[in-house]
Amino acid sequence: MKKVSCFFVFLFLFAFFSYSQNSAENPAVFGTQVMVPRDVFIGDSGQIQYSFRTPIDFFSMADSSKIKDETLSLEFSSEDLLENPDDCLVTNAVLVRNGVNYNLCITIIPWKTGAIKFKEFSLEKICAGAKDLPQNSEFKIQLAPVFILSLVEKLGVKDVKPPLGPLLLPNTSYFLWIAVVLISLVFIFACIVLLQLPYILKKIRSMREQFEFYRNAKRTKKKLFMLLKKKLGDRDFSENWQLIMRSYLEFRFSNSFCSVPGKRIAEKIHSIMGDLMDASVSEAVENLSCFFIRTDYIRFAGGSIDSRRLPVEMYQASFVKNEKKSMISETCKIIELLEKGGETNV
Repeated sequence: MKKVSCFFVFLFLFAFFSYSQNSAENPAVFGTQVMVPRDVFIGDSGQIQYSFRTPIDFFSMADSSKIKDETLSLEFSSEDLLENPDDCLVTNAVLVRNGVNYNLCITIIPWKTGAIKFKEFSLEKICAGAKDLPQNSEFKIQLAPVFILSLVEKLGVKDVKPPLGPLLLPNTSYFLWIAVVLISLVFIFACIVLLQLPYILKKIRSMREQFEFYRNAKRTKKKLFMLLKKKLGDRDFSENWQLIMRSYLEFRFSNSFCSVPGKRIAEKIHSIMGDLMDASVSEAVENLSCFFIRTDYIRFAGGSIDSRRLPVEMYQASFVKNEKKSMISETCKIIELLEKGGETNV
């Protein structure tokens, strides 16, 4: 009986000694491994989580730039981890520490079904990277194979399904209808523009002409006021006044006025505008003709016998006091009436 008891005590001590030796040499032998999610298919992203307990400080071996909040980023390649590097792609690997408890998380994307086998690797070398380690200080890990499922086998599908029509994203139909309505409105607007194109072009041309008439009138009035400021004799003033007004009339009525005598200015304008002039415009044209006759008289009658006739205000070949200023003011009013007196027949 005592021999049997001694035998069991010896067996127990031997087993305990063997366990302690193995634990000291490779504490990760008793780690636990899980796959998240449990079922992983080709092309899916899965994570191998390997948890173990050891007093070794792996973080002290690593570069401090790779450590953040008790998490160490590791650099794994498919060649370092896999027996066949073409089986899957290693996308990420981290080591998380909680005291003496560690969790090694390796994210993979498998490219084949069936078992994917891993090499035994030294975690200390992976953590240290290019740093040198003391001899016989390798903490080796051997991951268990993981099995990648076939989606076809799981669903039991053997025949290829017929092609489906294009699927729409949620609420896409509303955007399509809005796009159809907008395109329709643009098309209708384009048709209307094409149908009304002659009228639109005519309107644009008319607006452009009105703008040019406005610029011509404004430019002419500016020249008249500048003429009033110049210190010119009566003859030069009269000659410049006629040049400015003939240029204005030529642009306004698209007819040459350079050779029209002053007493026939009104007749020329009446022949161009026809029945488009109202009474006020007709009166303004007559006044303009009088100004041409007056300036012709001052230009050509100076020193003549006729210029000595009475009354002086009517026959003298020079401007009386404030006559220039009054003539410029009245000329500007005539220009405004001509601009508002209707369209010409040109």
